[in-house]
Amino acid sequence: MKSTKDEILVLLKRNGGHSVSELAGTLGLSTVTVRQHLTHLERDALVATAVSHTNGRQHYVYRLTAKAHAAAFPRRSDRLVELLMREIGLLDASQLEQLTPSERTSMIVRRLAHRLADEYASLLQGWPLRERIVFVTEVMQADGGFAEWEETGQGYEIRDFNCLFHRLFGRDGEGEVCEWHSSFLSQMLGTAVRVSPCQDSEEHCCRFVIEALSPVVAAR
Repeated sequence: MKSTKDEILVLLKRNGGHSVSELAGTLGLSTVTVRQHLTHLERDALVATAVSHTNGRQHYVYRLTAKAHAAAFPRRSDRLVELLMREIGLLDASQLEQLTPSERTSMIVRRLAHRLADEYASLLQGWPLRERIVFVTEVMQADGGFAEWEETGQGYEIRDFNCLFHRLFGRDGEGEVCEWHSSFLSQMLGTAVRVSPCQDSEEHCCRFVIEALSPVVAAR
C-alpha cells in the first residue's frame, strides 16, 4: 500500500504540478496535512515550489525535482543499452552504407522495436485489442516506465510518464524515441498507433493514441 508521500509523488509525476488545495482535494486530506507531507518532501529535495498563473492570478504549485524523477521513478536504461548493443552487433556493414547518421539510428531503432515485439508475437496471438493494451502497458511498466491506459470513444490511449528512452536519446532524439514506440506498439497491438502531444502540464509524458479499427501494415 502506498504511503501518502508516495501518492503525492505519483500525482505530481502524472500531472506535472499541483497546488496544496488540489492535492488535498484529490487525496481527501486537509491542507494542513498535505503541507506537512510537502514540507518533508521539500526537505528531502524531492519537490520544489513554482509560481503559476491561472486566469490572471498568481499561485504556487509543487513540482517534482530532478532528484525525484531519478530516485522515485527509476528507468531501466541498462535494458535498452543491452538491446541496442545486441542489435548493432547483428548489423551487416553493407546495411549502413549510404545512410546518414540519423537514418542509421532510425533503422536500428526500427529493427529493435520489431525484434522485441516478435518475442511476444506467439503469446499475444488471438488476443483481443483490450487485453493487448493491458499487457503492453505492463511491459512498459516492467521496463521502468510509469505507463497507464484508458479507453476512449474512438479507441484507447496509453500514456507513459517515465519514458526510459528520453534519458538516453534526450530531447534532440525525440523523433527516434517516438519512432521506437510507434513501431513497437503497432506490432504488439496489431493496429496503427499515433503519437499525440500531452497536455502542457504533462511535461514528462508520452501519449499514444490507438484507434480500434486501424489495422497496421507491417514494414521492416
